[in-house]
Amino acid sequence: MRPLLPLLLCGLAAAAPVPSVSPVLATLPGERTPYLLGAWAGGRWLNAAQARPQVRSGASYTRLGLGAAPQPVRGSGVRPLDVPCEQTLTVPVSPTPALPGGALFVGAAIRPQPRPVTLLPTANATYAALVRAELVRRGLTAPTVHLTRLVRTDLDGNGTQEVLIEASRFAGRSGDFPPPVGQRGDYSVLLLRHVVNGRAVTTVLGEHVAPLTPWDPGSDAPMPMATLYRLAGVADLNGDGRMELAVYGAYYEGAAVSVLEWSPAGVRQTPLESGCGV
Repeated sequence: MRPLLPLLLCGLAAAAPVPSVSPVLATLPGERTPYLLGAWAGGRWLNAAQARPQVRSGASYTRLGLGAAPQPVRGSGVRPLDVPCEQTLTVPVSPTPALPGGALFVGAAIRPQPRPVTLLPTANATYAALVRAELVRRGLTAPTVHLTRLVRTDLDGNGTQEVLIEASRFAGRSGDFPPPVGQRGDYSVLLLRHVVNGRAVTTVLGEHVAPLTPWDPGSDAPMPMATLYRLAGVADLNGDGRMELAVYGAYYEGAAVSVLEWSPAGVRQTPLESGCGV
């Protein structure tokens, strides 16, 4: 599986006691069986392989989908996928209804959303203009802006709201997957709007802009593979009172979820990641 997500303090609300081990799971859009992303254990992040021995059958989790009510579920033991993704680990849960946009699963001992996570109407001229400016900066002269999701929350508990902005346009898109190569004008961006020292700042969490010049399959130039970025979830995954960001990335042969830590100082990739693709 090729990497999908190349990416590029504050006063905190009181946090609950941190459990010794807290596994983190995620489903991809439309899927029922969660992938094991990793865990928080012993004061540090573990990747999926490191976390596997510490995931016990019968553990309780809270399922979190954007715009959906939290739901308690119970997990079973860890199981690998079949070829070609036999390195991908899953943890079946019950009950198992799929959420269209995917979901995060957090150990039940953690309060996963210490502050409200609110979906905003996507008919928003201010954020559309922000996306347009970002796309123009990346070479699109007259982009067609399509906001697909706006999420508002206080990620770090300092009393200031952040907004996550998701926008995409792929003429040949099939469900949650983009075409192999985008057409001129196609794009996908996931942005974070936040305030630093009284000034609004935009941080790019994921971006793809199709080539302005159509790719020639007969040339020696590498195939500019299209990638669709979406917000998979927002939750406190280790009980420290700050909420992490789960980012979904898909190309036509696969998809993955990756977890990021954010502070006004910047974004940091964690080892929590899983997916399936070729």
